[in-house]
Amino acid sequence: MIPDRLWAFYLESPGLSLLILGNIVFVAGAFALAAAALVLRIRNDRKAAHWALLERRWEAKAVEVITELERPEAIWALVDRPDALRFLNFLLRFARRLTGAERKRVDELAAPYLDRILPQLKARSAERRARAIQTLTTLGSRRYAAQVLTSLDDRSPLVAMVAARSLARRESPDFAEPILRRLERFEHWRPSFLASMLASIGPAVAPALRAALVDARYQPRVRSVAADALRELNDYLSADAAALVLAEATDRDLLIATLALIGHVGRADQVEMVRRHTEAAEPIVRSRAMSALGRIGSAADGERLVRGLDDPSPWVALRAAEALHEARHPALAAIAASDHPRAPLARQILAGGSA
Repeated sequence: MIPDRLWAFYLESPGLSLLILGNIVFVAGAFALAAAALVLRIRNDRKAAHWALLERRWEAKAVEVITELERPEAIWALVDRPDALRFLNFLLRFARRLTGAERKRVDELAAPYLDRILPQLKARSAERRARAIQTLTTLGSRRYAAQVLTSLDDRSPLVAMVAARSLARRESPDFAEPILRRLERFEHWRPSFLASMLASIGPAVAPALRAALVDARYQPRVRSVAADALRELNDYLSADAAALVLAEATDRDLLIATLALIGHVGRADQVEMVRRHTEAAEPIVRSRAMSALGRIGSAADGERLVRGLDDPSPWVALRAAEALHEARHPALAAIAASDHPRAPLARQILAGGSA
C-alpha cells in the first residue's frame, strides 16, 4: 500500500519527490561521515594514549640507563619490533636535551634499530626521506655517512639540503668537497646561509674552501659562497687565494665576496689587486673595494679614497668616507667643514653615524 502511495506521489510531483530523496541521502551521508569521524577520533585517541604510556615507560628507563643505573638491555626489553621507529623518534627528541657522555649513551640505545630507517631513504615522500636522514645523522654518528652522501643527489632539493646540513654538522672536512660539488643545486638558498653551513664544519674545512675559491671550474656563485665561508672562519691563509681571484674574476658577486674577504684577512702587499676595482663599472664592486682599501691600504691611498667621495653612487661615497675615518685621514674633517656636496655625509661619519 505505502509503495503505491509513494509512486503515486512521485507521479504527481516528481521534482519535489527527487528533492526530498536528495535531502534524505544527504542527511544519511552526513550521519555516516560523522560516525566515521567519531570512530577515527576514538581510534586516534587510543593510539595516542598508548604511545604516551609507552614513552613514559621509555623515559623512566632511559634516565636510568643514561645515568648508568641500568644496562641498555633494560630499555630494549620494553621496545617491541613494531614500535622500533617510534622508539627512534623518542630518542631523537631525548638526544637534543643532552651533551657529552650522556649524549653518546643515547646513540648506543639507538644503534640496534637504526638499520630499520634505511628503507625510508627510498620512500616516495620527500619529508620521510629527509626525516630518515636527520635521524641517521643525529643518532648514528658517522656510521651512515655513505648513505647520507648518496642523498646529496636526491631528486628533492629539500632532501639534498637536509643531507648537506647533516654532513656539515659532523664537523669533518671530508664532507666539504662533496657538498661544494653539489652547491649549485641550492640556488634558491641564500648564499649567506650556505656559507654559514660550510663554515660550521670548522677551521679544518678551510683548505677545501680555498681550493674551491680559486677553481674556475666551479660556478662563480659557489666560489662566492666559499669566499664568504672563509671570511666567517677568519682564515688569514686565504688572502693569497683572494688576491689571485681579484686578478682574474669578472663576475660581480664573486668580486664582491672576494673583496670582502681580502678586506678582512688581506695584507698590505696585496692592495694593488684592490685598487684596480675602485674603478669598476658596478657601484657595489667599487663600494666594496673602497671598504677593503681602507683596511689594507696605505697612506698613499688617501687621495683615491677622497676621490671616492665624488663618486655618483652614494654607497661608494659612504664606504670611502668610512675608510677615511678608519684611517684617521685629515681630509675627512676638511671636507666636513667645507661646502663639498658630501660634507653632510662626512659630518655624519665623524659624529659616529653609519649606514
